[in-house]
Amino acid sequence: MSDINLKLLQSFLLVAKLGSFRRAAEAARRSSAAISMQIKELEDQVGMRLFVRRSKNVTLTPNGQMLFEKTERAMRDIDDGFRSLSDIAAMRQSTVTIACAATLAPKRVGSVLTMFRRRFPDSSVRLIEAPPATALEILERQVAEFYVGPTVSDLKTFTFEKLATEPLLACVPPEYDNGKAVISFHDLLDVPIIVLDQSTAIRALIDDILYRKDLTLNIAYELQNAFTALSLANAGLGIALLPSIAIEMATFDGFRVVPFAEPEAARSIGIIAEKGYVQHNYSEQLMRLIRAAFAEMPVAKAL
Repeated sequence: MSDINLKLLQSFLLVAKLGSFRRAAEAARRSSAAISMQIKELEDQVGMRLFVRRSKNVTLTPNGQMLFEKTERAMRDIDDGFRSLSDIAAMRQSTVTIACAATLAPKRVGSVLTMFRRRFPDSSVRLIEAPPATALEILERQVAEFYVGPTVSDLKTFTFEKLATEPLLACVPPEYDNGKAVISFHDLLDVPIIVLDQSTAIRALIDDILYRKDLTLNIAYELQNAFTALSLANAGLGIALLPSIAIEMATFDGFRVVPFAEPEAARSIGIIAEKGYVQHNYSEQLMRLIRAAFAEMPVAKAL
């Protein structure tokens, strides 16, 4: 029974609805003999007669009637399924869904979306803020077409297109400022530290550097939001360790931004996409604008 194919069932439905091999053949643009052979093949596979053949027409047997009702219903479901997929495909052609790290969304990606909307008014973009820890899951489930943010480990079936190198910077309030032009992790051992939580790529970078240096910092505040970390540093509650993009948004003047002496205190920012995923036109256009934005916008400098 697993060998029954849709072509046989489609011919069966035509004959059942039109009551004639000849009329079914005309509708299918095939010969009557070909339609008759298909019905014979189907009857041989199910092991019973499906039609009562008369000189001028054919009618369904009781078993044929049962098969007709079930097959017609199944074909309707298949047609509905294809129509739904077509609707989804059509919507995706005009709607782009992307995921983005929270620190990148307000400035870098936000300005790109404004430009994209002006250039392509018939399209729309759906933006999902997500930490790097969940980026691959979002892409695997095809919730988003690509992710803009820091690279993640264990990419496997994904590609990473590097757009920029982003340094880690220290926001040092006057209470803890020794005036150095650069800072090292050894300088931070005896001061309260403000960091983002472990779901973020920048925290993973910090933890990795500390592990390799066999150092432990006094983490006084562990936060989810970069703006909150900046606010606490501005209030003099500790030194905040943040990616430069987060500091670009800062309007605070209660701390000095100092770069790290360690060259490894930086992360790669780029586009993560599933290998082999074919981007549609609007999606590709948005990617191009994002590439250009990162190429044109300088990385925040230390103050």
